[in-house]
Amino acid sequence: MNMKKYLKKNIFYFIVCVILFSTAGIMSVFFATIVQKMVDTSVDKNIVQFYNVMILAILFIVLNFLIYILRGVFRAKYLKNVMFSLNHDLFKGVFSMTVKEFNQENSSVYLSVFNNDLKIIERNYFDNLLTITADLSQFIICLIAVFSLQFSLAIIVIIINIIAIFVPILFSKVLSKKQVTSTQKYSQLNVKIKDFFNSFELIKCFQVTHHIIHQFDYFENKYETSMQNYRYDEGLISGFSTLSSLGVSVMTTLISLYFVIMNKISIGEMLAITQLVNNIANPLGRLSNELPLLKSIKPIENKINEYLEINSEKRTNSIDSIDDISFNHVSFSYDGSKEIIHDFNYTFYKNKKYVLIGNSGSGKSTLIKLLLNNYEASRGTLLMNGIDINTISNKSIYHCISIVHQNAPILNDTLKNNITYFKSYSEKQINEVVERAGLKSFVQSLPNGLNTVINENGNNISGGEKQRISIARALLKNADLLIYDEPTSNLDRTTAKEIENILLKENKTCIMITHKLDEELLNKFDEILVLKDGFLEETGSYQQLIEKGNFFRKLVEAKD
Repeated sequence: MNMKKYLKKNIFYFIVCVILFSTAGIMSVFFATIVQKMVDTSVDKNIVQFYNVMILAILFIVLNFLIYILRGVFRAKYLKNVMFSLNHDLFKGVFSMTVKEFNQENSSVYLSVFNNDLKIIERNYFDNLLTITADLSQFIICLIAVFSLQFSLAIIVIIINIIAIFVPILFSKVLSKKQVTSTQKYSQLNVKIKDFFNSFELIKCFQVTHHIIHQFDYFENKYETSMQNYRYDEGLISGFSTLSSLGVSVMTTLISLYFVIMNKISIGEMLAITQLVNNIANPLGRLSNELPLLKSIKPIENKINEYLEINSEKRTNSIDSIDDISFNHVSFSYDGSKEIIHDFNYTFYKNKKYVLIGNSGSGKSTLIKLLLNNYEASRGTLLMNGIDINTISNKSIYHCISIVHQNAPILNDTLKNNITYFKSYSEKQINEVVERAGLKSFVQSLPNGLNTVINENGNNISGGEKQRISIARALLKNADLLIYDEPTSNLDRTTAKEIENILLKENKTCIMITHKLDEELLNKFDEILVLKDGFLEETGSYQQLIEKGNFFRKLVEAKD
């Protein structure tokens, strides 16, 4: 797949633009003809011919004006359409990734592609094609016109231009490499900026602003240095382009003057030829800069194509509901060496409530990631309804699961969209989950109710309100399996208890991760799974585990 696909998808606007930009050569010859007639009229002192020339000049101005207006209109439509198509496919490509594939890159890398790489593609490829069309048109048509006026002079012009354009073309590969370097540095800078902005409060609290500015300056300097090196070569190419334009113009003027002296052409023809040659040399000079820019986008195009190559899901199995989930001797490692989960063997049953307990790093969150099919087990099998999870479509799995995260993700959008996540639900359904999630009084306090816009990351609402929104979202989905990943860890005790009661009222299969060893909370679960260093250490009810007196009891006693 390449960028030509987007030209084909918008072929009408592209062809119209090519036609309009191709008139550049015709208009250049038109203008040279007017210049010739003006000079010849002044030499002949012919008033009738003067009026004719004046009409031609006015016609030229009007035509030129109309052509430029049309160019602007169709160029805008063409660029809008091709960039919309490309942005759409790229965004779709990113969201076609699995969670594992997406997490292989920092999210700032994806932002860099949208904010920087696509702008380069637009400028150096799609827009550049039009300027190349205009310059190529001027070069070819004006060269034909010079041939018609003076054949031997045209041959000399071609030779001079070939020599002048040869050197800039040699720099195209160097320019391409330096552009790739600059995009890499820009991506690294974006990663840092995103990290700093996400940690703004922490940076202020720890008073490390000076250190952060120093780091920003370091990465910004590396990016600007790479851009400086790119601009050096770009300037060098432009220098050669200008030199070729000036050299050709001066040489042509001298040669044309010689032809006038030898009575081979008139003064009017000399000025017309000079004008035409300028419209050969100048476009050719620009082409020597534009063509390397066109080639320079190839590495960026290859990078974007990686995201555009959407692999359709080949998993054929699907499920409508989840009756049971069986981990059969499952082990898992993120890096292929150090195992996080060791020989996990357990079955979760429908409408039962389970809680995962264990110290940090014991593998609780990793088990959830395996259950969500974000990663594949290194050893063993994970079954849903007796079917290997790796053969079940992700869409089917996600349909059956709702999750409430520790840090509830909030969109910079209306409260309603944050709850419904853009799916269609009746007003009655939405009001019911608002009531069940304990959001009714909060909604009533908002100026526009459910249509009130929540700020980015929910920074204009409390942590409890954010978590209740996340709960309402999960309840509205009405999935078979509810997963709660530390849903109340950032809340005060009273709010936490309220939310835990809401979560555990649902007659659904429930799996909760928590660090809390509160007896009242844990007694609400059918079974407690205790993890230690990636192993399933023990299972049972709160009372059973206390009576066993093993690892769980030690955790409880350590808490007290």
